[in-house]
Amino acid sequence: MKIRKYQEKDKKNLQYICIATAKPTNSEKQKELLTTLYNDYFTECESENVFVAANDDDDAIGYILCSTDFKKYRKTMKKDYMPKVWKLNKSKWLLTQLEFIIETHYAKRFPAFLHIDILDGYQRQGLGHKLMDALMSHLREKGVPSVMLGVSADNEKGINFYKKYGFYEVIRGMGICKMAYDVPQQQGEGTQSV
Repeated sequence: MKIRKYQEKDKKNLQYICIATAKPTNSEKQKELLTTLYNDYFTECESENVFVAANDDDDAIGYILCSTDFKKYRKTMKKDYMPKVWKLNKSKWLLTQLEFIIETHYAKRFPAFLHIDILDGYQRQGLGHKLMDALMSHLREKGVPSVMLGVSADNEKGINFYKKYGFYEVIRGMGICKMAYDVPQQQGEGTQSV
């Protein structure tokens, strides 16, 4: 398995991973909602900030997606993606709008944010750490000082993974835990400890 930059051929696999790693659903509307909110913007608008974990056949089995500019992300999401979210699920549209308000408060301190997902059969093999390393190196090269993420407040496994990597909790609310990481700016630095 290897970590590499996103390629256009990965798009469908990344959408599949997004759906497969979420709470199980048979609803096509829910699947479309998931990819609209948590996947499509990144592959369509900031693909240069996407890294993929690929198996021996070069198929994506995990990914890390990142926006390096929250203001650009929010503006594009509101204009191009949120109308679709409104049609699919009005309550999720409202919750996402509330998250934008919260995230805007922290965007100056943490201008970038990420999503990471790995298929179940490939977890606990060090791929999450390698994906994080690839992204943090990329962010350091771009001069991005810090990154934020959201994780379900009851996802202890995920929270522990992020803390082990060096993320720290910023805020909890609405069932979400927002965590942040200060990107080491000197070459050769490893991950930070808590």
